[in-house]
Formats: sequence, structure tokens, C-alpha cells
Amino acid sequence: MDSRIPCRRKTFRHNFSNKAFIPASSASTMEPERATSYRRNYQTKFKMPENITIKNESVSVTVSPSAGASLRSIKVNKNGNSYELLAGGDTKHDPTVLPHGEGSFVMAPWVNRIRDGKLRTPEGIYELPMNAPPHAIHGLERDREWTVKSVTENTLELEIILADPWPYAGKVEYSLSLEGSSFHQTMRLIADENESRPFPGSLGWHPWFNPSLGSDLVTAQADVKGQWELKDIATASGKLEVTDITTRLQNGTKFAIREVDGCFLMNPGGGAVISWPELTMTMTGSEEITHFMFYSPEGALCVEPQTCTVDAARLADDGFDDTGHVLVDRDNPLIASTTWSFE
Repeated sequence: MDSRIPCRRKTFRHNFSNKAFIPASSASTMEPERATSYRRNYQTKFKMPENITIKNESVSVTVSPSAGASLRSIKVNKNGNSYELLAGGDTKHDPTVLPHGEGSFVMAPWVNRIRDGKLRTPEGIYELPMNAPPHAIHGLERDREWTVKSVTENTLELEIILADPWPYAGKVEYSLSLEGSSFHQTMRLIADENESRPFPGSLGWHPWFNPSLGSDLVTAQADVKGQWELKDIATASGKLEVTDITTRLQNGTKFAIREVDGCFLMNPGGGAVISWPELTMTMTGSEEITHFMFYSPEGALCVEPQTCTVDAARLADDGFDDTGHVLVDRDNPLIASTTWSFE
């Protein structure tokens, strides 16, 4: 039983045919019709977390709404074979927890790192909790439970209300859909109608792709313009340069373990192509997707479309250009989309 549901010192009996727990003292005294209604209402009120899979003939995607709306599996069918693209995708998925280094999680209401947790805003500095000192990293919504708004065979709509310690009122909507051999994802960061203050916002995705699908290692190619310098424990300096890795990504490259952990400015309309010998994935984005992060830990390759660079609000406030920094208000939500197509 979910520990978040208060226990009232009653014994519970499991009804295996209906997958619901019914207080024995209540169900035993009810007429059958009333017991069925009680069971239905109890199950709706205290619905246990579960994974949701959307699919078509080409692709299936499993999502855990209660584990930060994380993606747990992306399976692609090609030439009679099924290929799992996400690290950990072939394991059993706890619907409440995304293990580190597996699946794909969303980053909102900010992406990447904020040094010392100091969020630069038009009003001044707000201090956010540092979950990876000396940084506040990857937003606040990857560990929270999202609300399922609708689900069909090949679409899913999720939503979450922004909460403390984020100092601004609003919500994030997340739409996922499959169309042929393409997987579409859109996030919308929306200020509440009663939120009068503009605030910095950013959105992104952090997938952990399998470095191999059974044969050779994956190759990454991207239409990158330059790499942002990170120093002093991954702190953004504001310097944008064409590095050796920039050139390698432009031409296509394989990465050794821990060889890359950097943020790259994309050319307008640019995307990334991730190629295994078995299949190729093309990652594109809306014009709001101005940056990609590349990271090669052991057991994965992370290719992360996002709307800004590391600590973009601070860099923009210090006068640096091309950071992707934007302000969200009631009239101007931040809407970002990415499409992953397989062939």
C-alpha cells in the first residue's frame, strides 16, 4: 500500500478480480451493488501509481507519471526486430522511482545548473535548494507526481502545478504522441493568471540512450555552432568557443566514457543525428530549442535538447548573448517541442 495513504487501523482484503483494496469491515456489511460502488469510488480516490504505454505499429513509449513524468522505455520496431533505446528500458519499472542513469526525465522550470542555487530574476536573486552542490540542477519536476489529463493508444497529456521552492505560480503541461516512426514531445511552461511577475524559465529533456544496441557503439552528429566553457565545478563562464568536440560533433563522432559533458549552442534550426548500426534517430526541435547538452557517462550517451545554456539567467544578466534566456509571463508562455524520428 502506498505509504502516502493514511492508515486507519483497519484490516484490508485484496480483491484480485478488481485490483482494489477494500476495508474488510466495510465491504463485508454491504449489499453487492453497494460494495461494487464502494470499490469503484475507493479505487478512483486512491489509485495506485502505474506506468502508461503509448504505442503504434512502429514505436512504443512507456511513461511513469508518478516518477516525474519520466520515460522508462522507447522500443522501436525495424525489420522484424525490436530495439530498446533507453538505458534501463528492458528492466522492470517501479512507477514511483526513476533510477539514476536510466530512462529520460524532463527538466523544468529550469534546465541544467544554477550556480549556488542563485536564480537571477527581474526582482533580484532567489535562492533555490542545491541538490548537486554547488548547483541547483535540472529543475524541480523530475521527482514529483504529474497528473494524467488524457490518454489514448498513441497520445498522453500530463500536467503539474509549480510549487515551493519555486517562487512563482504556474504550471507545466507535457504532451506526448506517436505518429508513424516519430515521437513528438511538447512542454509548455505557463504562468498562473494571478502571477503578475515575469520569471526566468527554461525547458528540456534528459534522455540516457543505450550506447550500443547489440553491435558497435553509437555515433553522434549535431549542427552545433559552439561550446560554452564550463570551469570551477561545471560553472558557466560565459565564453563560447569552437572546440575540438564542436568540430567532431559537426562531422559525427563516437565518445569514450566521460569524454564529453558540455553544452552546445545550435545553429538555427539545427538538430542531432544519433546512429547505431541497427537504426538511426534524428532529433529536431522547435525554434525554442537553442541548445543541446552532450554527456557520455558509463553505460549511456545523453543527448539533451533544451531551451538555454547552463545558468542562462545569470549569464544574460551579466551581458552575454545567445544564452537562450527568456522571461515567462501570463501573456508569454514558454513552449518547446522536440521530435525524435527513427529509421
